Amino acid sequence: MEWSLKAHPLFERDIKKLSKIDKDRLSGLILRIKENPDRFKLLTGCHRCFRVRFGNFRLVYALKSKTIWLIIVENRKKVYKEL
Repeated sequence: MEWSLKAHPLFERDIKKLSKIDKDRLSGLILRIKENPDRFKLLTGCHRCFRVRFGNFRLVYALKSKTIWLIIVENRKKVYKEL
């Protein structure tokens, strides 16, 4: 199944805060998510939402039909307050 990617405005805002190294890690992570989006941990309390840790950050994404919604990428301590 081919998945399409869409970014939430919070995600687009958060990307601007990341360093070049973190952006490179994130792009590789997004490619892995697109290959198999069900491979990462489910987020408790949210239907079809997943979380992925990379470095000091956490990426939260959701699956809706054939679309992967990139919701937020934030520091691990702040991500759930922002979500």
